Amino acid sequence: MITHSRKEITEVLYGNENIIKKTLETFSWIQRSLEGCVDHTEVRMHVTTQPIWEGLNQLKQRGVKLRMVTEITNDNISYTKKMMQIAEVRHLKGVRSSFGIADGIQYLDHAISDNNQLSHAIISDVKAIVEAKEYLFETLWNLAIPAEQATMEIEEGIEPSKTEIIQDTKLSIARSVDIIKSAKEEVLVIWATSKTFAIGVNTGLTELYTHATRNGAKIRLLIPYGESIEDTTNNLKMAVPQVDIRIADKSLETKITILIVDMREVMTWELRDDNLEDPYQAGGEATYSNNKSIATSYATIFETFWKQTELYDQSQTYIKMQNEFINIAAHELRTPVQPIIGLSQILLSKRGKLEDHIELIQTISRNAKRLQRLTEDILDVTKIESHSLRLNNEIFELSDLIINIVRDFGIQINGEDSKRLKINYEDKAGRDDQEKSSFIVKADKARISQVIVHLLDNAIKFTGEGSITINLKREESSSTYNKHNQTIGVVSVEDSGSGIDSDIMPRLFEKFASKSFQGTGLGLFISKKIIEAHSGKIWAENNTAQKGATFYFSLPEFSNISK
Repeated sequence: MITHSRKEITEVLYGNENIIKKTLETFSWIQRSLEGCVDHTEVRMHVTTQPIWEGLNQLKQRGVKLRMVTEITNDNISYTKKMMQIAEVRHLKGVRSSFGIADGIQYLDHAISDNNQLSHAIISDVKAIVEAKEYLFETLWNLAIPAEQATMEIEEGIEPSKTEIIQDTKLSIARSVDIIKSAKEEVLVIWATSKTFAIGVNTGLTELYTHATRNGAKIRLLIPYGESIEDTTNNLKMAVPQVDIRIADKSLETKITILIVDMREVMTWELRDDNLEDPYQAGGEATYSNNKSIATSYATIFETFWKQTELYDQSQTYIKMQNEFINIAAHELRTPVQPIIGLSQILLSKRGKLEDHIELIQTISRNAKRLQRLTEDILDVTKIESHSLRLNNEIFELSDLIINIVRDFGIQINGEDSKRLKINYEDKAGRDDQEKSSFIVKADKARISQVIVHLLDNAIKFTGEGSITINLKREESSSTYNKHNQTIGVVSVEDSGSGIDSDIMPRLFEKFASKSFQGTGLGLFISKKIIEAHSGKIWAENNTAQKGATFYFSLPEFSNISK
């Protein structure tokens, strides 16, 4: 038996009427599918050319599957929405082809003239050509996004999401410069290595970050530790003080630098060789995306590393403070122990009446008391840390307690050098100038005494000569440190000494905070915990009108609590 294969034909058509006629003939026999790409300028023609629009609707009614890829723009969005009523439409930026595939057996490609008329068309049922166009369509279809998403982004003024791979480092670096300059809120960067960061600083990063901060953007950088990293970061901080930099552990080093801008755009760069000073040679393939979900995911990674670095820094600071405390505590313990041992041995070798050696005994006693205070401080810290600090509350007059303590200190000062240092007490706790002072509290009297004594000791320690004034003042209404409209008593201890060191001020009431071998730094920490346990507050500031510093603490009035 002799068989004859079907002849494959490719035909060229001219003129609007001929092309429409042939298109409608094709529509008449389609049974399964019609799919294709449409140039963004031709969507309107498909909807407004009545025969074609009616033909497409008839296909829909017959159950033919219609699929279309086009670029959706402000100019064609209304026509695209009409097309979406009868076909599945996807958006792909840059589509410029116009072709269709009927039932997978015929291919039609056409061109449109300036007056929105079909001018030329190619129709072919050559299998190889049809299959090639089917492959092209499926590739574009898979790259495209749903038309619903694209139309929503256009109507809401959102830039359509896109993801690009950029091979040319000049183009990728230029893109990064543009998006950093456009930053309005925040720029986040995880640098691959410290050397990569140094390359950036040496090639204009300082000016770029300066521009971003002037636009109001915050800049945070995570940089793995490396050689000379401190010098590079210090130079950048001097030029752009607003930049927040954290040095991460060297284990954070990767082959990728990540840039996130305003939680909406993200870029990544492959690192080829950070020993090269030329950024175009050091960097490799880059990716760019303005997909918010992708940008948010990378920002989450950044925040995770940022917090880990913060915790690491805190642990290192704590270890450093602890080591400092051990050194200080060892010194503080050694200072009283040595004279106690030495003078005790001397005293044992002496003969005669006890009164003849009163000075040695007083020195031993003084150092023993100092050792006792240090021991009690360490025990108090242990109680605070284990949450076992107990208060033995009683009702008492706060001003009477202060007067007694000041009197004891005055005797001590007078005994040593009354001309060098004066301690004054000012009582302003009365409700008016004529009324006798009265401020009743319910508190642990011994613990409040401990706080006052420590604040006075502290003031004496840092005041070589001059005056120390302790003040009790009543506050009836809300203020900076009295936000609950309670009646509170504010005790202040003002000295004319050297003031609070700027390095110590941020952690003044923290454990182990000390600037020199003048104390353990535990007293203020303990005082803070005692006052807070009494529902009070403690704070400090350097004096502005004169030398020295003032420490404050507040306690609620008992009558106010009992209501």
